[in-house]
Amino acid sequence: MTENAERPVGPAEDPDDLGYSGLPLCREPWESYYILRRGILPCCYGNPIDRDMEDWKAAWNSETMRKIRSCLGQGKLSPYCLESPGCPIVHRILTQKELAGAIPRPPLVLRWLNRLLFRIPGKVYRAVRDRHRPR
Repeated sequence: MTENAERPVGPAEDPDDLGYSGLPLCREPWESYYILRRGILPCCYGNPIDRDMEDWKAAWNSETMRKIRSCLGQGKLSPYCLESPGCPIVHRILTQKELAGAIPRPPLVLRWLNRLLFRIPGKVYRAVRDRHRPR
């Protein structure tokens, strides 16, 4: 890695990263697509139809597939994926974002105070946060 190359932003630096920096969230668009009578889908949870069944050769490098691959490769969900809430990956990420928004991370002053008080406030905070997580 050269000195001028951009270093990827990690989860500690990007709160929206969800721990997936540098990895595609899903490999499906690179490995296969689904040809059905009703049309071609990028994955088994896909919705809506990308192309007609007869256009299967062009579907592999269609604009939709390229956009999906680009977003997933950056660790983000594409607009197409967000229209497919049945996907377990989409569901997990949206749930994590909802949980992250429900109980915000404490500000720097409170984290500093937590260290001074032997991390007891942090233990209480984590207990409350974990209690609100779905099982």
